[in-house]
Amino acid sequence: MTRHVWLLLPAYEEARSLDPLLTDVRSLLAEWPDAWPLRVVVVDDGSTDGTAEAARAAEGLEVEVLVHPENQGLGAAMRTGMEHVLAEAGPSDVLVTMDADHTHPPDRIPAMVERIDAGADLVIASRFQPGAAVHGLDRTRVLTSLLASWLLRVVFPGARDYTCGYRAYRVSLLRWGRERYGHEFLNQAGFSVMVDLLLKLRRRARRIEEVPLTLRYDRKVSTSKMKVLQTAGTTLALMARRFRGDPRGP
Repeated sequence: MTRHVWLLLPAYEEARSLDPLLTDVRSLLAEWPDAWPLRVVVVDDGSTDGTAEAARAAEGLEVEVLVHPENQGLGAAMRTGMEHVLAEAGPSDVLVTMDADHTHPPDRIPAMVERIDAGADLVIASRFQPGAAVHGLDRTRVLTSLLASWLLRVVFPGARDYTCGYRAYRVSLLRWGRERYGHEFLNQAGFSVMVDLLLKLRRRARRIEEVPLTLRYDRKVSTSKMKVLQTAGTTLALMARRFRGDPRGP
């Protein structure tokens, strides 16, 4: 059975970023020995700048575009994209998620898939591994990320970078999560969906590994959608609920 890599890109107002990102993905495939067949899924979350059209215009890649008529947030985009992949993917496939704003270099994908192939259940492109680097992110955001990483590691050991959305998952692990939690599996509205997903899957994942990430925030051309203080408050409330074992609620 042929194994596939699925690349899920939740996107909101990312028309200018998708072309260089998908160009990098195409270049990666040309240079990746023994590359698995790759299918790209772009979820246009109510954009008004031509994001869907930019995704459809990509050449040399198999790109599927799913469109939300109105902006619903990252959590909804992740839910739409994952449900689509889980409906079509094989049990041995790998799902990679990453930001659509060209800040996550696709060149980490081969190392992440290799770790999955070697037995890892989930692999994170991490800002907190030796060899990682961050370019173009302001000091407040860097300090916020460090504090969040430290707090999550203390309360929920098992990973270092809980907030980065650049990850590779075994499809079988995601199917377990959907069966275990039902409609509560992806029930976060905003950026906390990435923290919540990891907190839920760590109950099942035997091996969570990390590879160093070079975060290229200096290449970001779109406006950041994250409201730092609001996201921090939501994440703290989420941690309290999950610490009590409660899977419910946004």
